[in-house]
Amino acid sequence: MGDGRALPADVFISELKAGLKEPHRDRTNHPFVRKVLNGEATLRQVGGWLLQFRLWADPSNKGIAVLWANTPDPDLREALLENLLEEEHGATSRMGGGHVALISDALEECGFTKKEIETADLLPESWAFYHWWEVVLKNRSFVEGLAALSMAAEQINPIVFGSLAKGLRAHYPVTERGLRAFDVHASEVEVEHGRIGEIAIARYAMTEHLQQTVRFAVYHTAELYYRFFDTYAAY
Repeated sequence: MGDGRALPADVFISELKAGLKEPHRDRTNHPFVRKVLNGEATLRQVGGWLLQFRLWADPSNKGIAVLWANTPDPDLREALLENLLEEEHGATSRMGGGHVALISDALEECGFTKKEIETADLLPESWAFYHWWEVVLKNRSFVEGLAALSMAAEQINPIVFGSLAKGLRAHYPVTERGLRAFDVHASEVEVEHGRIGEIAIARYAMTEHLQQTVRFAVYHTAELYYRFFDTYAAY
């Protein structure tokens, strides 16, 4: 039960969504996204950003497995299991493979060699974000992890990747095969992944303390994710 000071679930979720639109958290309007939409980023910068994304996103999926193990609700566990199967095998989207395979195709079209991909290191912004994912998915409560994953990442991904795909189609020599890595993250599959956090919040974040921890988890994730987007400039 709540402690009398917690916000109603719908009010709290609306507050979180409003906070995610603050400029330092809103990666839908990050300069990198705007540059790709306008054809102003180089193709190598697009590929470099995607390579950095792959370096932390693939190992972070193990954190989703830990989150699955810690989540008590069967319906939420089922959604997390689908998320993992999609990441690993493309089980729901059926776009031709898991997400790492799709990213590899895109990186090839962005001009990155197999050696460059295999020997790449995480940049500082990527390390910071990856480290936080390890913490929030594996070492915080399941509701904090679900809220961070769903609200700060997967609810926003379809907008961001949709913009990137739009810019790539308009301005860059990338085939539909190369665009699958962007299209899958802009699809209804990713939209569905973004819904489970709000369900968990409504069920479990019913005290002032839990709402404070969830608020921090969501906002800190969004802030580090925004800074990660700066990695494009290194390429």
